[in-house]
Amino acid sequence: MRRMSVVLIVIGAFLIVLGPMIRWYAYPRLAVAPTNERTLTGLVGENATIFDVTSLKDINTTLHTTVRTTGDSSTPSKCPGDVTYVNSTSTTSSDGVMRSRNIERMTFNRRTGEAVKCGNDFISNAEGVQTPIVHKGIVAFFPFDTQKKTYEFWDNTALKAYPIKYEGTAKIEGTPVYKFGQTIAPTQYGTQEVPLSLLGLSGSQNVTGQEMYSVNRTLWVEPNTGVIIKRTESQNQTLNYNGVPRLVLSKATVGYDAKTIRTNLDDYAQKGKLLHLVRAVIPEVSFVLGLIMLIGGIVLGRRRPTTTGGTRVREMADATA
Repeated sequence: MRRMSVVLIVIGAFLIVLGPMIRWYAYPRLAVAPTNERTLTGLVGENATIFDVTSLKDINTTLHTTVRTTGDSSTPSKCPGDVTYVNSTSTTSSDGVMRSRNIERMTFNRRTGEAVKCGNDFISNAEGVQTPIVHKGIVAFFPFDTQKKTYEFWDNTALKAYPIKYEGTAKIEGTPVYKFGQTIAPTQYGTQEVPLSLLGLSGSQNVTGQEMYSVNRTLWVEPNTGVIIKRTESQNQTLNYNGVPRLVLSKATVGYDAKTIRTNLDDYAQKGKLLHLVRAVIPEVSFVLGLIMLIGGIVLGRRRPTTTGGTRVREMADATA
């Protein structure tokens, strides 16, 4: 019995120590974004309206967007815990014409997904002209162990971070996700010089119009990994003059295509379960089980051995001799 007591105490103490070790040592090494990221994301927008610069008319089309994300090893060594990704984005219409193209370089914390000022972040246009930018908020993925709260989420058209609010939980093919929503009111992001006639106004002179942009965005996030599993957004871009929208540049509802959603689920659903086990379930179960075994071992060790019947008879015989 004393041997069993010692075994229970040793195993219990080990489990009590093991729980925190898994939570505070193993988990931080698993819950980090990879530095060598290589992903391909597809988005599709059906029944989109865009302004065709060739015909100078609005056309209805389907937009296909491809985003190639690669890890950039040039993140400065002075920024431990940070990582740099480069997104190469191109959008074509159903007629095969390239409608937009840009490259965005972003640096962020590997655990929180928050942008950091470290390195040479920029965004470039179709002509390859780079504009230095300072990213803010979440730029690529949400924090590991995403919380049910409001975050700041980066928009690469407005070049600014806006609040994105937690809106509830859902499931995508059985995988629990958090739903976040973001609304950006009409915001100026640039200017264009165009003739008045293109704006439907009389006159032949050129005027400067304001490029305006608004969006309603919804994201479905796997909370343990912070990965965006599904994404949809209704975008509207217009050219305004004297505060009045005169020309629709682009109006579309776009979202991750089925292949991208399937790939995200295959890559991150199981990893999310593993992270949840390592962060919460295993440490808690290990601690509770270890505490029970430790207490049981101590109690068992304090019990006096019971006296057998034979020993009791001998004691009585000796007493009457």
